[in-house]
Amino acid sequence: MRITSQSIYDSLLAGIRNQMQVQRDGADQVSSGRRFSSPSQDGVAYKTSLDIRHVQSGIDSSLSAIGVAKLRLGVSENALAQFIPIMQRAQVLAVQQANSGLTASERQTAAVEVAALENQLISLANTAFEGKSLFAGTATDVQPIQIDALGNAVYQGNTQDRTVAITPTESMVSNVRGDHTAFTQVFSSIKSLKDSLSGNNVPGIQASIDLLSSASSAMVGLDAEVGGKLNSINLREETLLNMKTQMLIKLNQHEGVDLAAVATNLKQSESSLQAAYVQVSNFNKLSLVNFLR
Repeated sequence: MRITSQSIYDSLLAGIRNQMQVQRDGADQVSSGRRFSSPSQDGVAYKTSLDIRHVQSGIDSSLSAIGVAKLRLGVSENALAQFIPIMQRAQVLAVQQANSGLTASERQTAAVEVAALENQLISLANTAFEGKSLFAGTATDVQPIQIDALGNAVYQGNTQDRTVAITPTESMVSNVRGDHTAFTQVFSSIKSLKDSLSGNNVPGIQASIDLLSSASSAMVGLDAEVGGKLNSINLREETLLNMKTQMLIKLNQHEGVDLAAVATNLKQSESSLQAAYVQVSNFNKLSLVNFLR
């Protein structure tokens, strides 16, 4: 009889402990809005949550890398766009100064303006973003375009592109280098015009018109190429943002708790707990009476 009574008592206590755990779990679910917060509550579901969060982390890393590429290419595109009106002004000067009726003095004055245009182009080619040269490849601590003793624009950067890792297996080029043929054409055509004006060389001035036109077209093409890369990056970013939204929905659906169901469960658990307390109390009274007998 003693063993049976102890067994009943232990069973009642176990029931109380179970219901108290139900109460604790329910309170956690209500406060966190999640069905579980530890592997012990649901190991398989917890592992699924970890997998979803791992995917989310990868998406966030990809979006961060894309953000860097967008900023870098965006500043590059803006700088390249500023080359075009400068080159157009140089073309206007070349056409004007090709007139055989102008004097050497007038062409010398024009040469001064072209030299100023050249300086503007050099400044743009040496544009820095966040303290790093945009057009020098990975040699971001040097100015990519410098003028040598002969007046030629010389590229000082390296031939390595700056990349960002979109995924562990995929990288994206996020720069334009100053050794691109568009830059070469721009500076050589400007120098040709400047030298021809300084030397009052009318045939040279006339020849520079086509050189400047070709260089301008090359720069327009390079600017459009960068714009195309930005469009592609924007599409990739949009795809990733959609994926991020879907993963968030999936995680919320997987972890989310039905508060109405939890409230019902808590109410039922509270009733079971109170009933268990009454049973334990009655059992203790009965045991005491039996002892006194």
